[in-house]
Amino acid sequence: MDSSMLMEMAHSKNASENQKIAAVSQQFESVLVKQFLKEALKPMFKGVFNEDGGAHRMYRHFFTDAISESIASGGGFGVSSILQQQLQSNVSEGEKTEE
Repeated sequence: MDSSMLMEMAHSKNASENQKIAAVSQQFESVLVKQFLKEALKPMFKGVFNEDGGAHRMYRHFFTDAISESIASGGGFGVSSILQQQLQSNVSEGEKTEE
């Protein structure tokens, strides 16, 4: 999910708070996984393309992006689910104090 889709979801009146929380926490985990993979995959990309070339950077970016999105949507490292639980409990507490 790109940032424009995330913003659209955040401001949507049709999406529930739980759906918004799930989308944001999954995106957050995707960013964390992407940062981890960026370093972890460096040895794999050595020698594939010219290290200084734009094609190498672009291919590496798309590859890392696709893998990180896939890992995050498949459950990832569990950061998303923990974050969702925490945010949902905060939303529930906020609703109770408003009553």
